[in-house]
Amino acid sequence: MNNQIFISNFVVPIIIGVPDWERAIPQNLYIDLNIILKKNDAFNSDNLEGTIDYSSVIELIKSLADENKDILLESFGEKIASQILQNFPAQSLTLKISKKKIIPDADFVGIILNRSI
Repeated sequence: MNNQIFISNFVVPIIIGVPDWERAIPQNLYIDLNIILKKNDAFNSDNLEGTIDYSSVIELIKSLADENKDILLESFGEKIASQILQNFPAQSLTLKISKKKIIPDADFVGIILNRSI
C-alpha cells in the first residue's frame, strides 16, 4: 500500500534549450509530479509533518528554475528529482516535464523520469 501526492500542470518560466533561439527568452515548462510518500501517517493523523507540503516542492522547483544553467530538460529534471528525494520524505517519484510548441508538428515534447531511493 502506498499514498501519493501530486502536482499537475505546474507552469514554471525558465531559460533552457539547445538552440540559441530557444534560450533567447524564458519559456514555460509544464511540470507534472507524482510523489510516493515514505509513510502514510498524514492519511491517518491529519498532521502535515507526515506528508510533503506542496508549496515547499513548488518553491524548490521555482528556485532551481531561477538558478538554471542547464540546456537539457534531462539534466534539469534530474536536479529536481534528486532534490526532492533528498529533502522530502519521498520513497519514489515520477516527474514529467513538457515544453510547448518547440517542434512544429507536436503540441508538447519532453521527458519523464522515474526515480526512487
